[in-house]
Amino acid sequence: MVANQKEEKKEEKGKTKVEPAPGWPIATGDYVVGDPKGCVAICTLASESIYPALAKLPGVAIAGPCKTENIGIEKIVVNVISNPNIRFLIVCGVEVTGHVTGGSFKALYQNGIDPSTKKIKDAPGAIPYVEHLTPEAVERFQKQVQFVDMIGVEDVEKMKAKVEELVAQDPGAYPEPPFIIELEKKEVKEVAALIPPLAPSIAPSITTLSALVDDIRYRVQLIGRERRLTTAVGVTRAWGIAAGLALALALLGVLALIVLR
Repeated sequence: MVANQKEEKKEEKGKTKVEPAPGWPIATGDYVVGDPKGCVAICTLASESIYPALAKLPGVAIAGPCKTENIGIEKIVVNVISNPNIRFLIVCGVEVTGHVTGGSFKALYQNGIDPSTKKIKDAPGAIPYVEHLTPEAVERFQKQVQFVDMIGVEDVEKMKAKVEELVAQDPGAYPEPPFIIELEKKEVKEVAALIPPLAPSIAPSITTLSALVDDIRYRVQLIGRERRLTTAVGVTRAWGIAAGLALALALLGVLALIVLR
């Protein structure tokens, strides 16, 4: 009877709720699960002290940090698209230095990925490659949720107000079944590949490795160019000092000759 009343209440509000994928969240990580039928997911980036409290807010399905612009982002996307009830993703907290995870996440939402290299387009992070996400998974993520940019915000009260605002706008579950990616099995294979001879090695994606090499080569070239410029400036400065001293000595010699005459 109580269950029927709850269902009727949901229908009156026009907010359909569904069951997430079996065993949700399907990707492991440092997070706290709130209401699996909540419409808000929260990523706190490098701010680890605030997510447990945020997960307890009404309407929040899951909350946790994210420190890397590759596997970290992959795990959040996997958990979001496997739960159609999640319609908003708040990215908040302190940005991760070097990784620029928040900026890379925003780039993923806005620009997607290069299908051949799995690199997030125009991402500011160091290694923004989401190897385990397909273009279809990224497209589902882009369609299912609204990205809420609160990067840099750690004020729990501000985020509480934003959650309440989003819950009031909840359109109901995304009208497609949970999108499931078996990320954990792929991760286990990758880890096993690093422990010979107990497991056979697994050849990584050639396109991804090529892209990583190109990225590293580009960064090395930038460092080399900077060093060359620094060296050139130093050499020029040294020649300038030597020329100045030589000119000063010459002037002193001329003055001495004039005085002696």
